[in-house]
Amino acid sequence: MDVARGSGATTLCVTAQPDGECPRAADHVLTIPAQTMADDQGPATSVLPMGSLYEGAQYVLFEVMILKLRERLDVSSEAMRANHTNLE
Repeated sequence: MDVARGSGATTLCVTAQPDGECPRAADHVLTIPAQTMADDQGPATSVLPMGSLYEGAQYVLFEVMILKLRERLDVSSEAMRANHTNLE
């Protein structure tokens, strides 16, 4: 985070633990209120193990964000595929 910010980048931390070191160092924080390994014990825990709930919530969030960005930026499926393949 420090290296990115030191290079002039604006940083975003996606986390379920907004009081952690990384979120405190970020310019922006996106909190996903879901169970992680840091809080997977006790009476109010998910039946999913460890951080699976957080990972699933993160997946759904990012897929919806991609759909919204694709629409907002008017990016075709073909362009998305070409960009994705280029990054692989």
